[in-house]
Amino acid sequence: MQYFNIQVASQLSGVASATIRAWEKRYNAVVPERGDNKHRLYSEKDIEKLALLCRLTEFGQTIGKIAHFDLEELKKVYSQLMHRPYEELAVVTPHHERIDFNTILNSFFIALGAYKLDIISHELEKARTVLSPRDLCLKLLVPLFREIGIKVGRNELSIAQEHTLSAIFSFHIGQMIGLHYQKQTIKNELVLITTPEGEIHEIGILASALLCLHYGVKFIFLGANLPARSLAEAANALKPRAILLGVIKGHEISDHKTLEDYLSELSEQLEIKTDIWVGGNLKPYVRVELERRKIPFFPSLEAFDEFLAKA
Repeated sequence: MQYFNIQVASQLSGVASATIRAWEKRYNAVVPERGDNKHRLYSEKDIEKLALLCRLTEFGQTIGKIAHFDLEELKKVYSQLMHRPYEELAVVTPHHERIDFNTILNSFFIALGAYKLDIISHELEKARTVLSPRDLCLKLLVPLFREIGIKVGRNELSIAQEHTLSAIFSFHIGQMIGLHYQKQTIKNELVLITTPEGEIHEIGILASALLCLHYGVKFIFLGANLPARSLAEAANALKPRAILLGVIKGHEISDHKTLEDYLSELSEQLEIKTDIWVGGNLKPYVRVELERRKIPFFPSLEAFDEFLAKA
């Protein structure tokens, strides 16, 4: 039987290393072997079980209730949820074929060009069952919308087509967020996710929510375009560990308000101590102001992913 270290087990199963350790310690989900150096070693069955546990929690199952199930019991639960025999379902295992992301992306562009929305939705639904939230975010959503932006700039795609794709992704990611509210999380400190008033695009913060899903971070998705006063009211009631603000426009978030104005208003209204995180597109001089305020800034989703992995 082949064994894998925790880093490889994490990559193959789609479960973060920290989450694997937590599931072992709290729920005895898997019991890895130990090498001569005392490091954990995971069997192929361990990894398949971890992958199944990951998929089932994404579909709303509570980890504390299913962690003790053996592999065959988990397969039955998964089949019932998907309404298909387990053998027909794509679940990440050490033997899974490499996913061709270029093929998936090209199929999206072809379908989008012809407004074949049913195909886009179907392909995205398939991707959700195979990919971890992190891979869905970084390997599919991020490169897709970067390329969409380029194609719109070249007039190869219309803004209407871009908005259509955004709406479909928002729907599917919204379903995943809804399931998140029904299950336990590994990290219980709450994060509120939104954009400032004047910032109406939400794909970036939806992608950030996917990363929070992957790393077991408890969050509430507040949507886009939230006034500072309303955000402060929510934060004062919910007492989050942090507020994540997605910014696309840069510094001038509206005709009458800059990001600095918004942050000042938010600070005045907050009655609690909470961290503020900012991610997105900012000019260098604005980043200096964030550093002065000791506000972490994430220039990309990859940077936010790295931050969550270390948190």
